[in-house]
Amino acid sequence: MQPLIKILPQFVANRIAAGEVVGRPESVVKELIENSLDAGSQKIQLRIKDSGKNLIQVFDDGSGMGEEDAVMCFQRHSTSKISSAEDLENINTLGFRGEALASISAVAQVELVTRTEGSELETVVKNYGGEIVDKTFSTGSLGRKGSSVSVKNLFYNTPARRNFLKSNQTEFRHIYDTFVRLAIAHPAVAFIFINEDEEIFDLHSANLRKRIEQIYGNDFAETLIPIEQESGLISLNGYISRPSFTKKTKQDQFLFLNDRYIVNKSISYAVHLAYGDLIEKGDYPNFFLFIHLDPNHFDVNVHPSKLEVKFDNEKAIFGFVRKSIISTLEQNNLIAKIEINSLERQTDEGQFKIYPSSNFTVSGSRKERIFEFKKPAVPDIHEILGGSGNRYSKLEEEGESREGKSTTREVPDRSLTHEELENIKGKSSIWQFQKKYIMYQLENTLMIIDQHAAHERILYEQALERLNSNANLSQQLLIPLNVDLNIVDYEVARSIEKELGSLGFDIDLLSRGKVRINGIPSDVRLGDETKILQEIIDEFKENDVKLNLEKRDNLAKSFACKHAIRTGDKLNEDEMLNLIDKLFAVKMPYVCPHGRPTIVKISMDELDKKFARTGF
Repeated sequence: MQPLIKILPQFVANRIAAGEVVGRPESVVKELIENSLDAGSQKIQLRIKDSGKNLIQVFDDGSGMGEEDAVMCFQRHSTSKISSAEDLENINTLGFRGEALASISAVAQVELVTRTEGSELETVVKNYGGEIVDKTFSTGSLGRKGSSVSVKNLFYNTPARRNFLKSNQTEFRHIYDTFVRLAIAHPAVAFIFINEDEEIFDLHSANLRKRIEQIYGNDFAETLIPIEQESGLISLNGYISRPSFTKKTKQDQFLFLNDRYIVNKSISYAVHLAYGDLIEKGDYPNFFLFIHLDPNHFDVNVHPSKLEVKFDNEKAIFGFVRKSIISTLEQNNLIAKIEINSLERQTDEGQFKIYPSSNFTVSGSRKERIFEFKKPAVPDIHEILGGSGNRYSKLEEEGESREGKSTTREVPDRSLTHEELENIKGKSSIWQFQKKYIMYQLENTLMIIDQHAAHERILYEQALERLNSNANLSQQLLIPLNVDLNIVDYEVARSIEKELGSLGFDIDLLSRGKVRINGIPSDVRLGDETKILQEIIDEFKENDVKLNLEKRDNLAKSFACKHAIRTGDKLNEDEMLNLIDKLFAVKMPYVCPHGRPTIVKISMDELDKKFARTGF
C-alpha cells in the first residue's frame, strides 16, 4: 500500500510557517526592527509605502553580517541567539526562533544588504518567494556596518491573503502602534519613521520621559508621575497617569517585560485595581510600565508573536504591581490616608485623623474621588439634553438608511408603547434609580429605562440625520482651540473631516498632528470640545477594528456613545420625561445603536411569580 503521509517540500513548509509569523505588514515591521535591536543598533530607520503592502524597508547601524550568515539567515530555524535547549530558559533577546526572514521571504520579495565592521564590501542577497535568486558584492549604499532589509510586494504569491488585508488606514495604524511600542521600549535608540516619503517621527536618543514627550507631546507627559519600586528579584519602573487624566480606552497602556512589549490582562487589571475609586467606572489610566525579572521565572516561548508570557508565579507579580502603584499614588498625595483610633487627636466627630491630599480640578465629567468629603459636582443635564423640545426633525419615514442599520435583538413583551408613554406625562410616580435607570409605575407594570442607552439611541439617529443632510450646523467658538493629536488620530480626523463637519465640528487641519476647533455641535457643552473630539476619534478607531462598520454608521455610533448621558448623571423629573419623549420620537426606540435594550417592562404577574404569590 502506498504511504499517505509524506514530508512537505521546504517552500510549502515555509509558507505555512509564514501564516503564523506574518499576519499583516505590521508583523514584518515588528520582526525586522527586533532583529535590528538584537544586532545592537543605535539608530533604526523604518520606511513604508502603501501601508507596507508594497514596501517595508528597515535600515540599521547594527553589527551586520558576513557573506555566509547573509545566506544562512534565510533558512528556517537559523539563529545566532540560542544554540541549545537550555538557552530557552534564559532568553535575553527579542528574537530567538530563527523563523522571521524565512517566513517573510516565503511570501514577499526580499533584498538584504549587510556589512560588518571593517569590511570593505557589503553582501547583497535577493530572496523571492523563499528562493535565493541573486547574491552579489558591492561597495554599496550603506558605507558603514549595519544592514538594510527591503520587503516588497508582500503576499504577491498568495493573493488570497493579500485580499484579506484591511484598508491602508487600518494597516498603517497597526504599523504605527508597533513602531511606538518598540520606540518606547528602547528610548536610548534613535528611531526614524517615514511613510510615503513623509517623515512621521525623528526620535533622537533619550531617556524614557523624553521619549514619551517626543511621541505624545509635553502636555501629555506632564500628566504622568514616575514610579520606581523593587522587591527581591523583581523591579518596576516607568510612568503612570494622574487619576484626573484618564481615557475611555486602553490604547495608551504599555506593559514591558525586560524591554519586551507584552499583553497581560492580569497585570493590567492590577494597575486598574490600584487606582480604585480614584477613577470612575469606564475610565482607564495611562501607564508605561517596565517589569524587570530574571528570565528563569517566565517563559516567552508560548505565543507565535511572543506577545504573551507565562510566569511561574503570576499571583506574586500581580500583588507586587498593585502595591507598587498604590504606594506611588500615596507618595504623590493622590490617596488620602485615614488613621483609625488615633492617639494623637480625638474629637467628637470620631477617633481618626486625615492626612492632607492634593486637590485636583475636575476634567470634563471625570472627578477624582480622594476622600475629600465634599459633594461632587453634578453635570448640567439641561445642557446635555438640549432643552425640552425636539431640536431635530424626525428621520424619514421609509425606514432606516443603510448607515442606520444596527444589530438588534428582540425584547418580547417588555417594550413601552406610544400609548403607554402618553399616560406617563403629567404623572409624578417617576424616579431615578442609582443614577442609572429611570423607573416608572404604569398601572400594573414597572417600566425601567436605561438612561445612557436611551440617550445614545436619540443621539445616534440625530447624528445619522445630520450626516445624511450635510447641514454643517455648528456653534462657533469665540476663541478657536488648538488641539495636538498623534499622527494616527490626525489621519483619522482627516479621513472623516467632512462627516465631522456635518455633525457640527468645524475644524481646520493644520500641520501634522495639529487641529484647530472653530465650532462645535450646538449640544456639546463648552469646555468639553477637546475631550469629546478625542473620544469620538478613539471610539471610531476601536469600532473600525472590531466591527468594520461603514464610515457614517461608525461615526454616528461613536458620537452617540461618547456624548450621551452617563451612569452617575442625576436627572430631575422634567429631564427624565424629556428623555422619554425624545426616545419615542426616533424610529427604533427599543434598542441602543449596539443592540442593547433601552426599555424593560416587568408586569405584576412576573413580580408575583418571583414572590411565589401565584394564585393569591
